[in-house]
Amino acid sequence: MDNYDAVAARGSKARANLVAALRECCDLAEAVETLDGQDLLEVLIVIDSLRFVMAESGQLLQGVVRGFEG
Repeated sequence: MDNYDAVAARGSKARANLVAALRECCDLAEAVETLDGQDLLEVLIVIDSLRFVMAESGQLLQGVVRGFEG
């Protein structure tokens, strides 16, 4: 696998992770709106971990896109 293929694979993985996290966030909106107490706390913890995945995957995908454009 050459460098281009490796970068493309990383970009693909980052995109898939970002899409999955964004979809999960949409599914959690109703839970935030309706839950209370421990249930809400658990949802907020999940959202916090998704935020990390989105930030990391978004940054990686930006780098890949910029690398292909440059």
